[in-house]
Amino acid sequence: MRSAPGRFLRLHYFSGPFLTLLLVFAVLNTAVAQQPDPDNIPSRPRIVPLPALSAELLRPTFPLAPVLQPASILESAINDKLGIRYRFFGTDDRGYDCSGFVWRVFREAGASFDRMPARELWRFFPEATPEESRQFGSLVFFNGLGHVGIVRDAYSFYHASRSQGIVLSFFAGYWEKRLTGFRRAPVPLMPGMPMMMPPPDLVVAQR
Repeated sequence: MRSAPGRFLRLHYFSGPFLTLLLVFAVLNTAVAQQPDPDNIPSRPRIVPLPALSAELLRPTFPLAPVLQPASILESAINDKLGIRYRFFGTDDRGYDCSGFVWRVFREAGASFDRMPARELWRFFPEATPEESRQFGSLVFFNGLGHVGIVRDAYSFYHASRSQGIVLSFFAGYWEKRLTGFRRAPVPLMPGMPMMMPPPDLVVAQR
């Protein structure tokens, strides 16, 4: 029977203010345990500025397609027709006469004028200056305006030869003795442009 008061004292010991303090301590301990560790708090992401792109990085790594100029188109049109036979009144690849050849290649280069004989071309286009007369694309006339060709440089010209078809000929010799004069190119061309030499069998010094 004596054990009853002892049990009562032990229960009373854990009740009242002591039990309250014990609960407060437990709550505080839990709160402290739930606080994040300052060493483990993830930092805010750093914003690293990108370096400025240099001109070298902005430059394309592949070659750009060149923009074709009238002189390049004219040169290509002439080279495509070298060796085609002569044909009276011809204006296509079945054959060309001198003015038909001039009209066709300049038409492909963007010029807009009617197909006309050499004499009318002389009247239609303005006179070339001494400098222009040596530039690629100028018109050159021979035999009292009976024949016309296209200047390549100061030494040679393209034309439709009756015996050779479309060829490159030299002024020196036969043609310089029959030279009448020069007219400006039917389209604006870039002076000083290097020209490709046609095959040797399409270069003739005579008619």
